[in-house]
Amino acid sequence: MESHTFREKKRIPLIGSDEAARLLGISLRTLYSYVSRGRIGRIIDPVTGNSQYSRAEVEEYARRRDRGRSAGSAARASLSFGLPVLDSQVCAIKAGRPWFRGQDAIALSATATLEQTAALLWNVDSLPDAGNSDAADIPGAGEKSFAPRFHQWLLMNMDRLDARRALNRDQQLLHASRILRAGAIIAVDDELRGAPIHEAMARAWNAPAGAADIIRRALVLHADHELNPSSFALRCVASTMASPYAATLAGCCAASGVKHANFSAVMALTGAALQGADPAALVASGVAGGQALPGFNHPLYPKGDPRAMAILDDLRAIAPGRDMARIDGLLQTARAGHGLLPKNDFALAAATRLLRLPADACERLFVVSRIVGWNAHALEQYSSPLLIRPRARYVPD
Repeated sequence: MESHTFREKKRIPLIGSDEAARLLGISLRTLYSYVSRGRIGRIIDPVTGNSQYSRAEVEEYARRRDRGRSAGSAARASLSFGLPVLDSQVCAIKAGRPWFRGQDAIALSATATLEQTAALLWNVDSLPDAGNSDAADIPGAGEKSFAPRFHQWLLMNMDRLDARRALNRDQQLLHASRILRAGAIIAVDDELRGAPIHEAMARAWNAPAGAADIIRRALVLHADHELNPSSFALRCVASTMASPYAATLAGCCAASGVKHANFSAVMALTGAALQGADPAALVASGVAGGQALPGFNHPLYPKGDPRAMAILDDLRAIAPGRDMARIDGLLQTARAGHGLLPKNDFALAAATRLLRLPADACERLFVVSRIVGWNAHALEQYSSPLLIRPRARYVPD
């Protein structure tokens, strides 16, 4: 049911499908179900073919619906970009920006290294010495990519610990530091040689001049992002007092899903843009059928993901002019035609393409960076006596 004609459009504050779904705390599929059942009206833009919704109508429907919600329904909604479910001092997303232990992460990323960010998030003055063995116990590269090798290393070290003995905080910190170091070594497929992680990556990947600083900033910006699925999964595991290796592996497993740290679609999008594909055609194809354009419109940043803005601004200073112009052309088309703003995974993919990094650099950068946040959450969870044990709301067939 269409609740408004297109001629009324200019008099009604309109929002897109992603924003309407976010306000209602539902998926796009459920939103379209609401429309088909006449619960929410929509307007079809005759130029773009996109669905648009009255913000006032969506907000009023949400208020009416939520008045009658049971505690179980409210809890269910809170698990999808909804109400906070855990107390934490690690990261907050407020005022349109991420904050690491009270510090603006965007400002921090202008100068900090990943190691300094780890010390901040782990609440220590400096990281414990993880030893000088470097690659001694790292699985050989062979035909395995980064993720399987890192998972293998985590499993190997998890088996070496007595699962029945709880670690004290100093031991927890030491193992967290070992995990970070090992992840970096596997990511660069070389010893760190005493260099900061971002410099080791730039050296190993033969990155152009100026790239090391962008890699450094990307690592810092992705160190944590509150209770995303991988961090929440990790905290559940850590609440059982499983080892940091087991907890980190849980985070890796969650991040391996196609709905979390999957960069394939956005790498394809940036690749097509750099090959000269028409930006309007790329965007139109990406949003066809009400789909979300890969790498755009983060629900927690309605005014734009500041992590993406910071990385893209740095890229503009060093990337080849024609290539950056094509990326900017795609961004301008997405914004002007559809109100779409880039998020962090678009910026990582653009950096990977423009800096000529390895094809899977997005995954390596994300995981090595997020090791810091995952272990910050594990350390915080270890200090809590509570077991994370949510209840299910049984729904009969």
